[in-house]
Amino acid sequence: MGRACRYHDYRNDFLMPLTLRMLGDVRGRDILDLGCGDGGYARELARGGAAVVGVDGSERLIELARQRALAANLDLKFVCANASHMSEISSNAFDLVLASMSLMDVEDYVGAIAETRRVLQHGGELFMSITHPCFMAPVSGWMKDNTGRAKFFAVDQYFERCAWEDRMTPKFSHPVIRRHRPLEDYMAAPLNAGFVLREFHEPSASDDDLKKSARFWKLKRIPYFLFMRWTKS
Repeated sequence: MGRACRYHDYRNDFLMPLTLRMLGDVRGRDILDLGCGDGGYARELARGGAAVVGVDGSERLIELARQRALAANLDLKFVCANASHMSEISSNAFDLVLASMSLMDVEDYVGAIAETRRVLQHGGELFMSITHPCFMAPVSGWMKDNTGRAKFFAVDQYFERCAWEDRMTPKFSHPVIRRHRPLEDYMAAPLNAGFVLREFHEPSASDDDLKKSARFWKLKRIPYFLFMRWTKS
């Protein structure tokens, strides 16, 4: 669980700006950053006036998040815990849980959703983003013509629930665990836990986004990411 990179164009130039715009004014809100990684989102939310607690399962990332918050002179709390067992976090303590690009990596997704519901106040929100499961199946990728130009995106083994090691970029010193579940799994757990779906968004790249990274053309063709906003009812 977590986001561990110094620079990533998808996160820094697409996902983070979009997330912060969709969250809007966070002044005075009590926010849990679930899968906080190095604390990048937590720091931005704190600068916006929110009281933020970050949770991640990696001790190394939690320590890095603490160091960067201290360097930025921000008063943030970080807790090392599994998303499905946040015993240090009080019940009904937050009006917003942000899970940015983390819940697709947890082993116990149902348990993580149950814990999210526990720590949220009545009427609180879960705002989550994940890699789009319809396009991130175990067997998937761009099919190219003989010039190397992308013709279409192919998907197979979509219904296979599995985990595998993947070195996502050459910059990663160690492989990470990737997981795949079909979309119905991501929908069923919050619905069964008593959440109400308020927003469902498959973001595409704008013309301005395309100027930021040569890779963003892919986001004009298919949705790599999925955003959902749920309310605890």
